[in-house]
Amino acid sequence: MNLQEILEKDRERLQAALHQAGTPEKAVPVMESEYDRMLYEYNEHCEDDYQRRCAAMILQAARMSVPLVDSIGETAIWEQGGKLVSEEKKKVRISAVLLLLAGIGLTLASAAVLIGTDQVLNRVYAFPFAAAGLAGGILCLFLSGLFFRKTTKASYSEKKLKAEPRIDVEKLYRSMHAAVLTADRNIADALSARKLEEEQKKREQSEDKADISLYSDLLEAQLAKDGEYALDQISKVPFYLHQKGIEMVEYSEENRGWFDVIPGEKRETIRPALVKDGQLLKKGIVSGESL
Repeated sequence: MNLQEILEKDRERLQAALHQAGTPEKAVPVMESEYDRMLYEYNEHCEDDYQRRCAAMILQAARMSVPLVDSIGETAIWEQGGKLVSEEKKKVRISAVLLLLAGIGLTLASAAVLIGTDQVLNRVYAFPFAAAGLAGGILCLFLSGLFFRKTTKASYSEKKLKAEPRIDVEKLYRSMHAAVLTADRNIADALSARKLEEEQKKREQSEDKADISLYSDLLEAQLAKDGEYALDQISKVPFYLHQKGIEMVEYSEENRGWFDVIPGEKRETIRPALVKDGQLLKKGIVSGESL
């Protein structure tokens, strides 16, 4: 079971959890938990330690990128209560106008009483009334001035707007799906590379064993001083070279550039050229004056 299959199996549960989270901040732990759960289940079905390590490293890298979900989503706006705000407004009150008129009236009446009294004795008796009226008039004028200058306060509720980002659940799931697809490909590539490396090591070990076997047989023939045995062992050289991808090529008009020419009575390949994958490794030797 690969990571893609594990994620698709959890699709409904994961999307429900993301819908419930709602905000990027709450969605982050949901996605991190899903990556951890995927790795746990993957390890349950995988018996190769190397494959487990590859999956752990790749998913850890994907998990570290989860906080980037804060940069996506749409914005929801709503009203959030409010507070009382006072604003001063000037307003002319009727009481201020009435006090103004009363003050003017009392002042004029007091002056008329004093002016209209002819006899001194009458003025003495009228003076307290005139003084009281004048004082009342002055008081009314003073209060009228205060009321005219006084302002009223208007209170109202100031509303606030608060913005909160909302996640796109489908977009997040598609991003995780793309991440696990890449993880599966990377794991497969790592396993293929390891397989090729192991096969290469096996080939090298096999070639080394073949070389050792050839050298051992040649040394045995040397010590035995048996020419026929030595020639028999030398005849195995083309086979060992073929195992290494090296071919022995004899002279022809098409490959004359692969050979050095030495004088000779007849055209004859003295030493074959060694070629691997179409590339010359070592020139051969051919005899013949007419070449």
